[in-house]
Amino acid sequence: MEGIKAEKVTDTLTVLQKKGVFSYGTDAVMLADYVLENVKFINGKKTCDLCSGTGIIPLILCDKNPQLRAACVEISEKAADLCKKSVKLNGFEDRIDVLCADIKDVKTLFREEEFDFVTCNPPYMTANCGKMCDDVDINIARHEISCDIYDVFRAAFHLLKTGGCIYTVYRSDRLSALMNAAKQNKFEIKDIVFIKTKKTSDECGIFTCKAMKNASEGMKVSVKSINE
Repeated sequence: MEGIKAEKVTDTLTVLQKKGVFSYGTDAVMLADYVLENVKFINGKKTCDLCSGTGIIPLILCDKNPQLRAACVEISEKAADLCKKSVKLNGFEDRIDVLCADIKDVKTLFREEEFDFVTCNPPYMTANCGKMCDDVDINIARHEISCDIYDVFRAAFHLLKTGGCIYTVYRSDRLSALMNAAKQNKFEIKDIVFIKTKKTSDECGIFTCKAMKNASEGMKVSVKSINE
């Protein structure tokens, strides 16, 4: 596995990373932790991770819950291949399926209402915002080139059972886009946690949130500091 680095995430989980493939960040780990805090009776359930990258979120969830089954959907062939290698390395081949595909095609990949919950760490920036790099796959991971937050919620609506939830992490300055995408696709935001990442500032640059399919209104809002 030339050029591939094995990164120890926990005592029982190793994730493979490689130069030229978008690496997971603390936001993805925070989202996995948020799911672990919020999903009741997670064992025996089935989840789908959209914009999966190298699969850090389902890998953490399956590492913590030995009866959870997961599917990963990732458009980058390089990232999906690395995800498959991590799945095999950790012995999760019978529990995690990795598909190199566009999330806009989920209707052709999965049955309607096949999953109990969905996770997604989507691209944060619009297609024309911020500096692009020379690597197309990394640009796709960062920018809304191949999909946007509306595509994420459209896909989640097809995948989720009624009353099922999608768990996301997103930039706070794009909160209105996420809320619009949720409403347009018959989701209600049920919980938002704004996250302070700097000791020297009260600014909350990102948030995690839970949105429920075909739910009534009612939202819990809180703030968390990762430096506490």
